[in-house]
Amino acid sequence: MLAASPVSAHEFWIEPHDFSISPDTEIQADIRVGQNFKGDAYPYIPSRFTAFKHYDRLGETSVDGVTGDLPALARPPRSEGLNIFTYVSVAERIRFQDWDKFAYYLDLEGLNSIPARHDARGLSRDDVRELYTRCAKTLVSVGEATADQDRATGMRLELVAGQNPQALSAGARMSFTLLWEGEPLNDTQIALFQRGEDGALASRTLARTDANGQASFTIPAGGTYLAASVHMIEAPADRNADWQSYWASLTFGVE
Repeated sequence: MLAASPVSAHEFWIEPHDFSISPDTEIQADIRVGQNFKGDAYPYIPSRFTAFKHYDRLGETSVDGVTGDLPALARPPRSEGLNIFTYVSVAERIRFQDWDKFAYYLDLEGLNSIPARHDARGLSRDDVRELYTRCAKTLVSVGEATADQDRATGMRLELVAGQNPQALSAGARMSFTLLWEGEPLNDTQIALFQRGEDGALASRTLARTDANGQASFTIPAGGTYLAASVHMIEAPADRNADWQSYWASLTFGVE
């Protein structure tokens, strides 16, 4: 179930139990899979990821654990400041034998050019083979962190926040840069979800990146947010697939 397909679970994210903690508090976070910013928590399973990393003022370290641990991330902070966690899943496979389902998800994720490219390559619409990889990230403030900034960590597809969430307030603008292999990715959809209150559905706002790979949103209120984007490329010939997609997510909290 952790490898739920793009159709059955559009979002994959890291969700800290608290986005802002004191230096003497353990950082805890769940790996979640679901839709509309609602999903189940899954345990720490090393066979499901290629990298699970922690970045802080002291540098980079791996997130260790025991198979089956819930929450999937639990560790004391090493330093104050903005703590960044990233998770890169193993590549999973999905086959679409119903073109309408494939086209629906392409439309939802703003992958507007894929149908024409699919046909131009002479590929069948009756059996579409895809590989997909999740590139998740979250930001946790430990103590005073307003002087720190998010940064690129080297994931193949990555969202980088332009502002520190701890320094934001309701009504502020927040920008994101979408990077593909370390370079800005233009004309690509970014969705921003705001967690609903009391069981309400999350709100979803869309924007497309500019020539610098940037898009910005108004943060209407304090709360929990998820930014997400998808990039699709032709699958390498040796992967026995038509398309390969990468799904970036970035979670953060605003007071």
